[in-house]
Amino acid sequence: MHHRPRSLPRLGWITHVSADGPPRALYRETVELAVAAEELGFHSFWVAQHHFGAQGGTLPSPLVLLAAIAEHTTRIRLGTAVVVGPAENALRLAEDAAVVDALSGGRLELGLGAGADATASRAFGLDHERRHDVLDGLLPVLLDALDGRELPGGVRLTPPAPGLSERVWLGAGSPAGMDRAARLGLGVMYGRRGPGPDGPYAQDTEYARLADGYRGRMEAAGRTARIAVSRPVFPSEPAELARAVLAPRLRDWIDDGVRTGRYPDGFDPDAYLAAGAFAYGAPDQVAAALARDPGLPGATDLLCHTQPVRLGLRLVLPAMELIARQVGRARTPA
Repeated sequence: MHHRPRSLPRLGWITHVSADGPPRALYRETVELAVAAEELGFHSFWVAQHHFGAQGGTLPSPLVLLAAIAEHTTRIRLGTAVVVGPAENALRLAEDAAVVDALSGGRLELGLGAGADATASRAFGLDHERRHDVLDGLLPVLLDALDGRELPGGVRLTPPAPGLSERVWLGAGSPAGMDRAARLGLGVMYGRRGPGPDGPYAQDTEYARLADGYRGRMEAAGRTARIAVSRPVFPSEPAELARAVLAPRLRDWIDDGVRTGRYPDGFDPDAYLAAGAFAYGAPDQVAAALARDPGLPGATDLLCHTQPVRLGLRLVLPAMELIARQVGRARTPA
């Protein structure tokens, strides 16, 4: 790999809008969370799309919520992480994105992906096995529209979205995904699948290798590589508070994983946390865990979240403040 010394990644926050409570309250809390992120100096704020309540998420329409957030913020970048492209019409998606970009003053970061939820694919009448092919067909149409090119029928996107095509990202955790992003000049976003038998770092190293290849292709084409790496992060003061918050809230997720074969029999919250996939504890412990992370030295953006743990505003805000004021400034790339 040809990592080079670089400044700390820009800090972002992702929410899956999955805490307990009625949707109206969760959406309002998400607006408050975005306002707090801006006040704390985060560079970006991202919302995840989940159809039909998958993973406890309550937000199928991220651009709608970002439109509301845009009216309460002025500087922070607003992103989708990610819109499931195969379930969208390319031109309608371009129109909705253009409206949000206009409302926000050009702050939209449009993240797209092929979608991993086979149940959602069936509900939308999609062939889940062909989702990557569908995405391949959608992306050029979307980018042409955002670029202001003439579309079939002699029309152009209204409202125009100047520069938005340079702010499109692709969820990419495979060689094919990285290739697709480099070919089209898109940013890439990737995270972790969760702890495995060898801990998180074998997977992180492989993803970093793929991202390094993507960076090389982008630079060879005279383009700027954009690499957003998402990580579960939860600092606390005192340090022991983090485990007390996380462990009981991991129980349902892990029990479901044992039932479905994602985790081995006997796997429990302590094993999950010990595997190292979640950076938690005192701010210096979190900073040290991130400093060991092989995926971060080459990243342009570090997107923090607490998934699969579902936390409300009261618990997220103190962690976000510690990340902004202590963790982000303390971590030094390897």
